[in-house]
Amino acid sequence: MLLVVLAVITEQVVAAGPLLAVDRWVRGHVLHLVAENPYPLLDTLAKRWTDFGASVISIPLLTLATVIAAIRSRSWKPVLSALLAGLALFATVIPGKILIGRPGPEGQAVPWGTWGWFPSGHTSTASVCLGTAAWLLSLSLASVRLRQSLYAGTAALCTGVGICLIWWDFHWFLDVVAGWCLSGIILWALIRWAPRPDPRNSDNP
Repeated sequence: MLLVVLAVITEQVVAAGPLLAVDRWVRGHVLHLVAENPYPLLDTLAKRWTDFGASVISIPLLTLATVIAAIRSRSWKPVLSALLAGLALFATVIPGKILIGRPGPEGQAVPWGTWGWFPSGHTSTASVCLGTAAWLLSLSLASVRLRQSLYAGTAALCTGVGICLIWWDFHWFLDVVAGWCLSGIILWALIRWAPRPDPRNSDNP
């Protein structure tokens, strides 16, 4: 399903199809909300939230979770899984941004060979790195409730990154949706096929 949605959105962006009207509608309404926002602190919070999509924050968080998972499981498999997630992220997002070369909301032309705005790199980086980190940490959690809370918190955090990117007019709505779809596909493939440590090696009983 995510692959179908991603394919449709990509085709519409490349062909400048009618679905792009959604982008313009969302941007118009969000800019109106931003202009009428009486709380400057909300703008500051949104700006800081987008930082979770920056590699200088998301990659160290993934690295920390990977080290913890490797130590707890006494295995190098979490390290391999994290590397595969990072490779899949950069092997899809960067080429996509270069090949599609979509201008951002400000409308400035994107020179050929430079990075465009589609799919959203911050959205994808946050979702893949933090999603992988949550999955690796969950492997050693015996409590179903703790795992569910970890997943829910991570999903909320990554959703907030995309929303705040739109709030600050850094990305079109469909850029962010494409980033979420791509991240979901990568995480699904990772969880399905990546090597995982034997839970019997964990320190947990």
